[in-house]
Amino acid sequence: MTSGTTSPAVLLVAESPSLVARVEDLLEPWGVLAMQAPPEQALTLVDSGHARIVLCEVREGLRLYLERLKAAGAVPIVVGRPPQEPLGGVDYAGKPSELIASVFRAHGRLAGLEPTGADRVNEFAQAIASKFTLPELVREAISKTRELCDADGASLLLVDPETGALCFDTVEGGAEGKIERVRLAKGQGVAGKVAVEARPRLVPHAAECPDFDPSFDKKTGFQTGSIVAVPLILSGDVLGVLMAVRSVERLPFTPVTLHRLVQLSPHVAIAVHNVQITTQLRSSQSEVLQANASLEQKVRERTEQITRAKQEWERTFDAISEPIALLDGYVIRRANQAYARRVKLPVQDLPGKTCHRVFAGRDTPCPNCPLGKGRGVALSAELTIPNPSTAKESTVELSGYWLSDDPGSSSVVVTYQDVTQSRSMAERLRESERLAAVGQLASGAAHEINNPVGFVTSNLRSLRGVVDELRLPMRVLADVIGLVKDKRHDDLAELIASLDEPDLETLDEAVEMIDESLDGARRVSDIVKGLRELSRLEIGRREPADTNSSVTRVVRSEYGEQPANVQLLLEATVQADIAPLQLDQALGHLVKNARQATPKRERVVVRTWSTSNEVVVQVRDEGVGIAKEHLRRVFEPFFTTRGVGKGIGLGLTAAYGIVRRVGGDIEAESEGPGRGATFTIRLPRAEAVPLANVA
Repeated sequence: MTSGTTSPAVLLVAESPSLVARVEDLLEPWGVLAMQAPPEQALTLVDSGHARIVLCEVREGLRLYLERLKAAGAVPIVVGRPPQEPLGGVDYAGKPSELIASVFRAHGRLAGLEPTGADRVNEFAQAIASKFTLPELVREAISKTRELCDADGASLLLVDPETGALCFDTVEGGAEGKIERVRLAKGQGVAGKVAVEARPRLVPHAAECPDFDPSFDKKTGFQTGSIVAVPLILSGDVLGVLMAVRSVERLPFTPVTLHRLVQLSPHVAIAVHNVQITTQLRSSQSEVLQANASLEQKVRERTEQITRAKQEWERTFDAISEPIALLDGYVIRRANQAYARRVKLPVQDLPGKTCHRVFAGRDTPCPNCPLGKGRGVALSAELTIPNPSTAKESTVELSGYWLSDDPGSSSVVVTYQDVTQSRSMAERLRESERLAAVGQLASGAAHEINNPVGFVTSNLRSLRGVVDELRLPMRVLADVIGLVKDKRHDDLAELIASLDEPDLETLDEAVEMIDESLDGARRVSDIVKGLRELSRLEIGRREPADTNSSVTRVVRSEYGEQPANVQLLLEATVQADIAPLQLDQALGHLVKNARQATPKRERVVVRTWSTSNEVVVQVRDEGVGIAKEHLRRVFEPFFTTRGVGKGIGLGLTAAYGIVRRVGGDIEAESEGPGRGATFTIRLPRAEAVPLANVA
């Protein structure tokens, strides 16, 4: 082929039309024109410079014909099996792929390129593979592509795996510096078609190609004449397109150029893939390093937090003034400083020892110790153990908490509280309270008794005067009786005449004074009776009480049968842990108090109900009510708001004492005078059969 031809011509010397058509189909995609001509005409076309590559079939006289072709400057290719005596310096093409390769080799020789072109491809491939970053690789691949193809410009476009678009940052050659960061849609332009079809492409004349996109020429001022582009394929995936261009002022690219670019493309594809993988690995490594650094920083921060928390916990643990220990069963795992001070041992010597040996000086667990009784027993007990500091026995309250919900775990935290002094102080306080209560009771009793005793004494003195005044009349009466018996009527008349009129009013007053004295004596008797009731500190054998029956009895006793203003709401379903007689006495005082507070027969409601651990009795009236300043004193001995002679103030006190002695509670509520009052008794449930089964 001469430099003036626009495309190589292949002259097929063959008599088989089917072979001609097949060869034309193979060579047409590569821009090679196939022609059929007889042998002599082929020599003429070669001599005239219209053809340089000739395909010959094996036939007689082939050796001579090949020599004539070589002499004319043609490159012959033999199609079919070689003869028994091979001809030197001639390519044989038995397969279509061999035919195409032979055509490219022939074209290369005609263009003045020696077979050493394969060595240049290997050299360029090694240069490209030596780059480890994508920008360096792209620049090197573009440079080598331009040099290999003797191109005016070159570019390496990479496929976006998400969209299929082609992207490139760098163009070298005529458009250098004018096009940057171009993005081609999928299938756009010649490069886009090559990426979609995954086939190399030679475009001799860009202006005649329908896939050519002239928009880049308009941006750059470069006029594209010829294009050669090959896909970068690896493992069936198109990674990008390697493309070279020549201007319209130069000869178009030839199939040899395309062939060399095809030879280079696998090396570029592998290099691109390796760089991308390396970049991803470096990015992943960087992310991992950053994550590791962040994790290490978090670990350091968390370690510092844990260390600080541990120190704070240890200091808090040691700052507690009461002995505390962490135990596995009876074995000490850790103890605080208070525990060490109590047992007079260094705190570091305590782990591994048993608590009963260290704390109580015993070889066996302490009596009543709950640690060995399992999870069903509350971790609380009162122990009597020796105190090394005082050489006396101390009373210690043990309380614990399981450290795990695992039934098989025996880890527990235990705290010990020495209550010896507090119990002693509490006993002294109770003694002081008892003495104060006795003093208050004695003072109240003295005050209450002094009132009736005072007017009884005054009445007796007055009666003494009346008796003194009656002595003379009584003596005269005795004389009168004697005179009457002696029938001395004259003396009797004279004696009667000497008497004064009797003062009957004085006698009436004396009778009133006697009645008042009797009432005073009754009040003193009631006070003594109330004091006796308050003094009953022991209640004897306790039996369960039916609160509903007790309420019914007390209301009937106080109000009679079916009182109109009293409503009973008996909802209790269990018995109360109190003796029936004691309950009747306490309720009697409350019901009596309600009756006295409702002089106009206002409404009274007595209700009972039960809870999971209590039996409740409530007495509510709509009577005179209680002032707020008096609510806190209603249970005090001798406190009453009913006036002198209407109450001694011991009924609610007695009810309070009865309820409290059985472990119950009693409270009073009122919104003020005229708003009524409510008294509520809360008693412990009895462990007995329900009320429905009580005989």
